[in-house]
Amino acid sequence: MDKKDPKTNLEWQVLNKRIDRSYNLYSVQINTSKSPSTGKTHEFQVLTSPEWVTVIALTPENKMVLVNQYRHGSGTLSLEPPGGLAKDGVSLEQSAREELEEETAYQAPEFEYVGWMYPVPAIFTNKFHVYLARNAQPTGKIHPDETEDIETMLLTINEVKDYIRTGKINCSVMIAAIYLFLARCGDSPARG
Repeated sequence: MDKKDPKTNLEWQVLNKRIDRSYNLYSVQINTSKSPSTGKTHEFQVLTSPEWVTVIALTPENKMVLVNQYRHGSGTLSLEPPGGLAKDGVSLEQSAREELEEETAYQAPEFEYVGWMYPVPAIFTNKFHVYLARNAQPTGKIHPDETEDIETMLLTINEVKDYIRTGKINCSVMIAAIYLFLARCGDSPARG
């Protein structure tokens, strides 16, 4: 890269990383980084977290399986696809399978990896992985975490898009996950 052209030299050099505080869901890490344009060093707080997973689960009738649950950050109910932190010692897909069943009592024989994104790249270090589960069926074995009170809802894809437009679905990373799914499958998710 040409050091004189700022457009080609935007990456900061991380000189040091240290954990400042650790919590259950994330750790606060302090990065000391060097500016590519000035050479000065600055400290940045970043949050390290396990990978996140979500599942766009569709019933045989192509209804999307969603969960409605209280979110402590916003202090509101949030309608979104099931998901959570990837679990230690199992694959991302298995974590997604477990989240689907734990939160909705649905299982699916087919799981397909849709893609990933950085949820908040300004401060989080982790990735958010999106899976598609076709032919999801209820098992009757819902078992959410003790800190989760969840209602399962089934909506058509058009209803989901309308809920996004009207703000009934308003979690940004979950909207991004739904649109990643829609970009891949369109309005007709059945295999063609």
